[in-house]
Amino acid sequence: MMHIQNSKFRIQKFFLPLLLVSSVFFSSCGEKEKKGNVFISGKLSNSKGDTLFIVDVNKSEFTVIDSTIAGEDGSFQFHTTIPFKGYYNLDVGKGSQNFAVMIIEPGDSVKLTGDAKNLGYTWKTEGSKESARFEELNRFILAIEKKRTPITNFQDSLQRVFQVQVSMIAKNDSVQMQQLDKKFGALYDSSQVKLSVVEKEGVAFMKDFIDADSSSFANIAGLRLLEPYDNFRYYEKTINALEVKYKEVPNVKMLRGYVERERPYCKGQVTPEIMLNGPDGLPRKLSSLKGNVVLIDFWASWCAPCRAELPGVVKNYNKYHAQGFEIFSVSLDNDKAAWLGAIKSLGLIWPNQVSDLMQWQTPLKDLYRFKQIPTTFLLDREGRLIERDLHGEALSKKLDEIFATTPIPTTK
Repeated sequence: MMHIQNSKFRIQKFFLPLLLVSSVFFSSCGEKEKKGNVFISGKLSNSKGDTLFIVDVNKSEFTVIDSTIAGEDGSFQFHTTIPFKGYYNLDVGKGSQNFAVMIIEPGDSVKLTGDAKNLGYTWKTEGSKESARFEELNRFILAIEKKRTPITNFQDSLQRVFQVQVSMIAKNDSVQMQQLDKKFGALYDSSQVKLSVVEKEGVAFMKDFIDADSSSFANIAGLRLLEPYDNFRYYEKTINALEVKYKEVPNVKMLRGYVERERPYCKGQVTPEIMLNGPDGLPRKLSSLKGNVVLIDFWASWCAPCRAELPGVVKNYNKYHAQGFEIFSVSLDNDKAAWLGAIKSLGLIWPNQVSDLMQWQTPLKDLYRFKQIPTTFLLDREGRLIERDLHGEALSKKLDEIFATTPIPTTK
């Protein structure tokens, strides 16, 4: 599921860690005019007397490379030197969270305008094709987040209310739990449909954006709209195009490292082993199900969206189990009684139920790269990833497709 960070756009953390600037600030105020390999000028409203900084954000430690003071009318100029093509911020004030982002390279002459009091939402550039592309991307991300945030906030509030109401129900009152599941399940499903539309819009935009210019530095930031497991070819398309000319540039090297780290988690790859104890205290291994089509389902008894989806998962299990469909359920509970109670009340009849009872402290969230539940992984009979995060009707349709063409395994 696509995750967009806050609207004050920064480059995604696996490319450029968001660390505080800790380098020495170099003063240029009052010095004689300097020569450099880039010229940055412009005018910022509401910036009279403000100190402006050019910040190199291409490495894990951000570096201020130049500074100046805005004039009476907000005008400014930098004749400065940058080491390579990449991302550079214009910050209003030292260590500011009020900044504009430019993609520039030696030889560029860029003009930047905006409101110094709200620069992150108002900046515009001229003179740099790459900065213009990044500006287009930034506008889209701000717009799509505006659509997405109310939906995710609603889902978060649903989860909080659900947990409160669950705490007020007697543990053995399965009737009330079923009523609660039905009520909250319908609300969650409705919101999820809306969220899916927004996320598909983001994916479609970013694919077109990369296809238009696969060697653009702006793609590095935009790739965060695409989950690598499902869109890995766009990651490869971008990195391969960038490495033709910029292989040694830090951003490009970091992207290559990320691509290689994510490669094992993409479609067609064998997923990592899971071995945890079941309700009876005995270990169960994911690999023991090899030879079957397997759904790994990360869930929890306290998770309203998980409970809303599980009746559909039960139907799929009953429909296809005889043809070699198995489910490996991994609970993120920390209360064994609540976990076992949910298995019983929800009718989760398959035997492979496991948990380390560590909730979000489980190492599996890092091993399997997930940040929310429910999260699912559908595996083929060799343990290779077919699809991730199939839910509801999408899961049912995929299983219909698989078992329409997959013969029933023979037993010896």
